Amino acid sequence: MRLSGTPFHFSYCLNVHPGETLADLMSVLDQAVPEIRAGLCPDEPFGLGLRLANQAARSLQDPDTLKQLASGLDRRNLYAFTVNAFPYGAFHRTRVKENVYAPDWRSAERLDYTRNVFHALAALLPEDTRGSVSTVPLAYGAWTFTEADRARVRQHFGDLAFELADLETTAGKTLHLGLEPEPDCTLETTAQTVTWFEEELFRKAAPELAARKHITEDAAEAMLRHHIGVCFDTCHVAMQFEDPLDALQTYIRQGIRISKVQISAALECDASSETLHALKAFDDGVYLHQVKSSGGDAWPDLPALFATPPQRGQTLRVHCHVPLHWPGDGGLRSTRHTLSPGFWQTLHASGCEHLEVETYTFDVLPQTLRGTTLPRNIISECAWALDALKRNTP
Repeated sequence: MRLSGTPFHFSYCLNVHPGETLADLMSVLDQAVPEIRAGLCPDEPFGLGLRLANQAARSLQDPDTLKQLASGLDRRNLYAFTVNAFPYGAFHRTRVKENVYAPDWRSAERLDYTRNVFHALAALLPEDTRGSVSTVPLAYGAWTFTEADRARVRQHFGDLAFELADLETTAGKTLHLGLEPEPDCTLETTAQTVTWFEEELFRKAAPELAARKHITEDAAEAMLRHHIGVCFDTCHVAMQFEDPLDALQTYIRQGIRISKVQISAALECDASSETLHALKAFDDGVYLHQVKSSGGDAWPDLPALFATPPQRGQTLRVHCHVPLHWPGDGGLRSTRHTLSPGFWQTLHASGCEHLEVETYTFDVLPQTLRGTTLPRNIISECAWALDALKRNTP
């Protein structure tokens, strides 16, 4: 939905709903979205943060199928402004773990999938609305990443930026990609991400793109800056024990586009035998739950933490998205406290237009965190974020 008096389109991410096909998406639009829309935006068009898996994105390359989705959104007074294209395939009810990063940006499959998502989004976007797509932060950090891989990645992003620039010229739709830094990935911290943009994308990919497409280096860099940016996930920033305000200001200062902000929170606790026992309820077997400590230690998943526990008293942050409206329980809490008034105020001036609440874990969270129904939880989460945004308007 468009937030009056602000630059923002706001929604929740549909990756909380299981399903990889277009039929799955249409079922969500009929069954879950109406209640959520009624609770948040009953009288105005309700914007959606779509999740399009590869199977759905490919089906939307058929013009008739795409028209059916567009008319279905219009009939329901819905519109799309952003798409989560991070998970390529299954994302619920199966072991996801590190498979969520595959195929990564070394592969043509990831490029082709992302192109398909952008072409679908371009056709779905309302007039005078820009579109964003979020994606994996290059690759999972444990996988080999050679110089040849880096060159292939640069070419993929250059070719995508060139195609998006052409689409903007021919269709009049501004589209941009947001790489989403995440724990234990090639892009993990704000500093690593800035370095990659400066050294790989702007310094190397720009002249390479210019040579391939016979354009000036300035034009190539402008394309890359315009169409490639960051998906700023506040859970992931907190996982690094970074201040979201400082991270946001760093991207702004470096001239890196904030493509989308995902408002989310990680699980936090102080290390003790009691809290380690409580954390076992979050070891769901579906998602990777990377763990970082205030002392600089790290574990790739919860089982590794249980096998080699930290010293008592360290603060632990677990990559498990917990509801924004959850106040904490006993020794367990969330990182929502890192979202300071200054963060919200700076967000207004960041140039970012897309805000998305993203807690995709409801179906695997302990029952005490699930509250009532999924739609009611999403409404409560969005209400929390909207209130924080309103209270901290500059």
